[in-house]
Amino acid sequence: QTDEVDLFSDDDMDGDIQPIPREDYERLIEFLQDYNPPAILPIQIAYYAGLRIGEACGLAWQDVNLEEQCLTIRRSIRYDGSRHKNIIGPTKRKKVRIVDFGDTLTEILRNARKEQLKNRMQYGELYHKNYYREVKDKNRVYYEFYHLDGTESVPEDYKEISFVCLRPDGSLELPSTLGIVCRKIAQKLDGFEGFHFHQLRHTYTSNLLANGAAPKDVQELLGHSDVSTTMNVYAHSTRKAKRESARLLDKVAGND
Repeated sequence: QTDEVDLFSDDDMDGDIQPIPREDYERLIEFLQDYNPPAILPIQIAYYAGLRIGEACGLAWQDVNLEEQCLTIRRSIRYDGSRHKNIIGPTKRKKVRIVDFGDTLTEILRNARKEQLKNRMQYGELYHKNYYREVKDKNRVYYEFYHLDGTESVPEDYKEISFVCLRPDGSLELPSTLGIVCRKIAQKLDGFEGFHFHQLRHTYTSNLLANGAAPKDVQELLGHSDVSTTMNVYAHSTRKAKRESARLLDKVAGND
């Protein structure tokens, strides 16, 4: 299929979002173990399953099937500046998708579950639980997010939800907090200048395609609207390698 291209556009085709090499990813996790441990789990989920920041934070344990090794991506969470609330809503494409994962993420999620159960015991009544509340606004329904510890009374219209990405006290690791952590990573960690959470999703895409995954399968795992979006991510991420390959000719010419 031929792409429609504007021959006179000023747009830069290269988004310059590079995939994160494995050794750099390991350095990132090591850095976060000291700097901000609660940010590790959503970053691992994005690296191994390609979730967007709001999808990773909105993932609940009911969406995780460790036996079948798959996630059901049905919601996203974001901060609504006009209402000054965190809102739980649909994914970007407003479609539920299934994302399969491997043994590494299975082990990470099992350990996270155990850690959360241990924290719940240690914090006792000070441990937070997470809730959503349905709000009807004209013709629209949306859901506000809240968290309360065990000493607080729970309003009747609050419904509990067990999120995956929690802080030690049980409160949700929110996208806004995670965004701040990502900016700190960009400032403090060598080689991560300009880092943002979405780079993990690009890395996931590139790792799958570079290792022979079918583009259509990757598109569905990512929830892209069409396969050209998926391939454009890969094309952008491999530009650096292509440039280096092209410059090999200079070396050949120099040796003649």
